[in-house]
Amino acid sequence: MSSGKLLFDVTKASKQSHHSGVLRVSSSLRRELKESLGERFMEVTWSDRKQSFVPASRAPGFRIDREDALLTGELFSEFERPGIEGFLKSGACRCYAIFHDAIPLRHPEFTWPHSVQRHPSYMKMLSLFDGVFGVSQHSSIVLEEYWEWLGYQYSPSVKSIQLGADGLFAERPSAKPFSEGPLDVLMLGIIERRKGHDIALDACNRLWDEEHKFNLHVVGRANPYFGKDIEKRMKKMVKEGRSLVLHGHLKDEALREVISQTDLVLVASRAEGCGLPVLESLWSGLPVLCSKLPPTRENARFGGCRFFANEDSADLASQLRLLLNTPSTLQDLRQEIREDILPTWASAAKAIQDTICPEVHCLV
Repeated sequence: MSSGKLLFDVTKASKQSHHSGVLRVSSSLRRELKESLGERFMEVTWSDRKQSFVPASRAPGFRIDREDALLTGELFSEFERPGIEGFLKSGACRCYAIFHDAIPLRHPEFTWPHSVQRHPSYMKMLSLFDGVFGVSQHSSIVLEEYWEWLGYQYSPSVKSIQLGADGLFAERPSAKPFSEGPLDVLMLGIIERRKGHDIALDACNRLWDEEHKFNLHVVGRANPYFGKDIEKRMKKMVKEGRSLVLHGHLKDEALREVISQTDLVLVASRAEGCGLPVLESLWSGLPVLCSKLPPTRENARFGGCRFFANEDSADLASQLRLLLNTPSTLQDLRQEIREDILPTWASAAKAIQDTICPEVHCLV
């Protein structure tokens, strides 16, 4: 790619209105790569009619050269993008993909039906790329094991990249001063079974029954397939007088205000691809109580994390009880956050450039 372009796939990102984790990864990398590459960076979308990528700007005179490199962080199938498999096999340019997780394949019980149907063929198609970037070591291992299970004789290299912590806010929100009042605990993300809101509610109910004083704040929209029952349960609990605040989806300014009044972030997920919510919480100076998953454990090296057994509401209640009863433990967690080594999206973009374009020094 000494003189080629970096073609960045925004086919779905240009249409989506909600900020999913996949979209946040795409938009954060797009921002950093565009700043670094300048005119050599181009946003593209898939054209069903041309069965190829075209400029998102619809600029005339565009052609894909063999020196170009395509980078996509999106999910797709031959059904959604007719001709995409043929394009990948054509060698029109070098192609790279960002792999997020195998959750639809491994956990169909709480995944969108369309995603469950698409994911096996999507993961097979990733073997047609020149290289794949896993969003965590765990995701990379899962993908390679899947290809090995399929008996593939050839598969591209999979390199793990460290995602950035500065995706929500480039500048860190002001931290809440220490106080001896009731703790404010925040759950941030789409309301659904995968994110473990039902597990968290079971644990919090147990502690409220024990007359522990704390507030649970929930920010995010409800998954129409797997979150409506949980949202209904939350609204019922609010009417019953539980210390639960449903904020819904918040824009950045309002979210920053909630975070500035938060003592602890709770990540009760049953499955994660990279543990991005953990990283973004640490960036905001907030300690995290999270389920013990391989991706979230990878981020423990940045400090500020305490774990509970996955899908175990009793253990979650026990760990949260400890933090409620010993505020000094929570303060220690906050002080353990290694803000000086928290990763950024600029470093993630550079890691990708170092692979796609070895002569990276000419790009910055």
